[in-house]
Amino acid sequence: MKKIVCSTLIALAASSLAHAEDAYIGVGVGSFGKGSIKYSDGGVSTERSGNERHAAIGVFAGYVLSPSWALEAGYRGIGDEQSFALAQGYEMKTHARMGYLAARNTWQLNEDWALYGKLGVAQGRFKAGVEGKGAPPAETVTKNGLYLGLGAAYTLTKDVSLQLELEHTDKLKQQGLSTSMDRVSLGVRVGF
Repeated sequence: MKKIVCSTLIALAASSLAHAEDAYIGVGVGSFGKGSIKYSDGGVSTERSGNERHAAIGVFAGYVLSPSWALEAGYRGIGDEQSFALAQGYEMKTHARMGYLAARNTWQLNEDWALYGKLGVAQGRFKAGVEGKGAPPAETVTKNGLYLGLGAAYTLTKDVSLQLELEHTDKLKQQGLSTSMDRVSLGVRVGF
């Protein structure tokens, strides 16, 4: 999946040289909750909350095929890290990230506002590990699945718009842990 996303981004960049007005790039920032974990040790069940909250940053690029259709690829996972204090001297760290390739359809409501939907495929990666003396190495699980996105865009100028978006893809699970890749993000899209 990573090769497909990279190849698509390269193809989009190369084709944008010939038709610069048909390409766009963007960035989105979403809140990533602190999360919590629940584990049992010696018959005692313990629940821990994450130590801090991080912003999840995503980047995307697209190529406009027609006034309402576009092909878009993106990556989200910059800053998607959490840590949980366990027993003294041990800490669990997790990192989730996702790449996607999707068709995007835009419904123009008026000159300033538009709604859009995205449908495609995504590959998510979830890395989890315990740090401390004698701890096993971190493990990563990868899963391919359906990608859905819904959003609203407000046009600031001909080439710049603000976007509020909800993204959904399959949960990632590993050794009794799971993480949701669903996000609400605020972003900016810049056309060329």
